[in-house]
Amino acid sequence: MDTGLQKMKIVAYESKDFKTPSPPPDNEYEVLINPESYALTFGILTNERLTQGNATPTSSFNSGTSQTLVFKFLFDGTGVVRTGSGPGGSNPRDVSADLATFKNVVYTYNGKTHQPRFVQLQWGPLHYNCSLQSMTVTFKLFKPDGSPLRAEAACVFKSEIDDALLALKEARQSPDLTHIRTVIEGDTLPLLCYKEYGDSKYYFQVGEVNRLTDFKRLVPGTKLIFPPITK
Repeated sequence: MDTGLQKMKIVAYESKDFKTPSPPPDNEYEVLINPESYALTFGILTNERLTQGNATPTSSFNSGTSQTLVFKFLFDGTGVVRTGSGPGGSNPRDVSADLATFKNVVYTYNGKTHQPRFVQLQWGPLHYNCSLQSMTVTFKLFKPDGSPLRAEAACVFKSEIDDALLALKEARQSPDLTHIRTVIEGDTLPLLCYKEYGDSKYYFQVGEVNRLTDFKRLVPGTKLIFPPITK
């Protein structure tokens, strides 16, 4: 069993299904020092309603908000933090270059998806799929010429879950929300639409949503998405 130090890594992905890593360069970043702590935030949205005769509104649950995770990353160019083997370690890191690499992984706009990259934070048992929500960089130490010698990036990452996986995780049963059904032997798309919506006529729209090329032949084990419909 490997009990050595494991450095936290940030790996960039092309889409929120987190199946295809972004191509190099700058598709992965290994931290200089593992964070001392991180914080997970869970939120709830409520609806507030003021009833006649009451001065204080009553609230009811609306939905949960996206989970967020907060990390602080250290960038050091003083040479105090050794990053190589041997008595002298490696040469001091270039803080500006280090920050640029970090920014390219977590923040740079992706021309294919038209948004910043999706990233996975990997550290021991933590494999957190997310995207950067905000980043504040604080410079703390400088060379005589003003070049930074130390910086800290406080980052807030928003949890990202693929829509299909989210529906599976929440096991949604409400008829006005997206459902996912697994095809079994003998299923047809009109039959599944009838079971889901009470009407088989929506099979064409459901086929388009699932990008089916042959509506008549469904492969057992296939997962199909049944979105909300307006009747």
